[in-house]
Amino acid sequence: MPYAINLNHRFTPAAVRAKEWVAAGRLGRLHMINMRMWINNPNETSPWFHMRALHPHSIDVMRYFCGDVKRVHAFLSKGKGRAIWSNAQVGMEFHGGVIGNLTGSYDAGGSFGLECCDVSGSEGRFVLEDACERLFFHPRRSREVERYDYLGGMMGFGETFKSRITHWVDQILAKTPADKIEASGLEGLKAQFVIEAAIKSFETQSIVDVPRDI
Repeated sequence: MPYAINLNHRFTPAAVRAKEWVAAGRLGRLHMINMRMWINNPNETSPWFHMRALHPHSIDVMRYFCGDVKRVHAFLSKGKGRAIWSNAQVGMEFHGGVIGNLTGSYDAGGSFGLECCDVSGSEGRFVLEDACERLFFHPRRSREVERYDYLGGMMGFGETFKSRITHWVDQILAKTPADKIEASGLEGLKAQFVIEAAIKSFETQSIVDVPRDI
């Protein structure tokens, strides 16, 4: 049985539409990605709980659009009254030449929103808000912004779990080869390697390479 992980944030009609724009060259050559994911999580476990528990999701979304991460440089901080490193800024360079940044926090919530993915290229930019709720396309040489709300009828983040599991079942029923399974165990491992490189970067205050060959 092929193995997959519940990396559900990218299994939305809006993310699929944005991916189609990238594949079709609508953004041109990709330049930058900025990803933000933050929630209110007061739990305190290991010092790296925030990085290891939340950011497999954010890094998977970044890899979905921009490919493998080459190296990282991380800065972490502790929120008010926290014992763990609950806030993060992680600079990234991707093998394809894209540069980017991850902003993450367990000290957010309320009206902050859940996440935002912003990808820009030589011909345009997309902004995907809260996984599935709003998608914008900004052409570089025009002011005519396109906006899509609740693409495919997906109204909120809670619906992403059913969408992801349904896609998994459909791939199994279609006898999809293990190396073609989306959000596979391998992809989850690659996201984890980025997290561990970020932790090492913070501990050593240095730029750290991310292993590519597994």
